Amino acid sequence: MVLVVFGVALLVLAAAMVVLFAMMGELASRVPGPSTTRRDATVRALDEAQLGSVPSSWPPGLEAGNGNGNGNGSTVLLVLSTICATCADIATQLTENPGHADWGELGVVVSTSNQGRGNDFVARHGLGAFRHFVDTGGDWVSDQFGVRVSPTALVFTAGRLESAYVFYDVAALRAKIKKEREDRQMQREDSQMQKEPT
Repeated sequence: MVLVVFGVALLVLAAAMVVLFAMMGELASRVPGPSTTRRDATVRALDEAQLGSVPSSWPPGLEAGNGNGNGNGSTVLLVLSTICATCADIATQLTENPGHADWGELGVVVSTSNQGRGNDFVARHGLGAFRHFVDTGGDWVSDQFGVRVSPTALVFTAGRLESAYVFYDVAALRAKIKKEREDRQMQREDSQMQKEPT
């Protein structure tokens, strides 16, 4: 009698294991893998940024803040925070598959509570390849531009803050900045054509 009860219990336990593994397989098929990560491609203007601002000084590591020698004096600073999960994802986007090492005008400002944590963030995410500055307390960014949000992109022309955005996807940000510059160039050309005598 004991053997029969034991046999039935063993059979029920085996069936439960089969069901459990089937459920885990179904759940695994519904969770997207890392290669299918979908990011929000929204790039929106940061209203509180003090557009038109020219910083009184550029911090160490961003000395080339007035341009990168490409002739147009353009610079894009990404403001990331060490306590922001989205910022960590953006740092990963900058350095991995395919990465954005080709973005010569790019600089990174890491806003953090202490220098050591900021340096660790830079090292952990491989941001040392980019011009960067660890902004303890976020003082430089907030004092110079009124920015207290991350992740943020600050777009400069000739050292003047031209636009500021909140973003989640680096490729979408680059596309937005490129389109913005093309639109401004077309406006300048149209304005120039209107000034020329016919």
